[in-house]
Amino acid sequence: MSIRFSAAMSAALVIAALSADATLAREPGMPRGERTFDRLDANKDGALAIEELEAKSVRRFMRLDADKDDKVTRAELENWLNRLTRRRIDRILTRMDTNKDAAVTSAELRGYIAGLFDLADSDKSGGVTLKESRAYHVTARKKRTEARKARSQTRQ
Repeated sequence: MSIRFSAAMSAALVIAALSADATLAREPGMPRGERTFDRLDANKDGALAIEELEAKSVRRFMRLDADKDDKVTRAELENWLNRLTRRRIDRILTRMDTNKDAAVTSAELRGYIAGLFDLADSDKSGGVTLKESRAYHVTARKKRTEARKARSQTRQ
């Protein structure tokens, strides 16, 4: 397998994995993580009642109903997913395409991965433990939240 093909496959897998998470974001389902569960558990009794799950799921999903006719059509779903995909592609290119030619080379991909690894390897041991990986994700999530809040305040 050529290096170019391997890099293209790696980039495609990264994009597919990231896009899969985005597509699940509004699809109703049972919570996977503790944070999501706690957010849904409105009365904080440690158990989800159908009313708690339904209230937030319906409100979140029905935001896709662009024409407010109380149904989400295929076209509305496609529009939303296309918008998510375009944003995700823009984000990936912003992060990985260092020479801004609208393509990610294997060298750029390797550089991006090396940067991620360096950030996660907090003790600089040359290896990333599960604890370091989790800490990296917590820090990255906080940075995204702060950036989102700053953008929101700028719009106001």
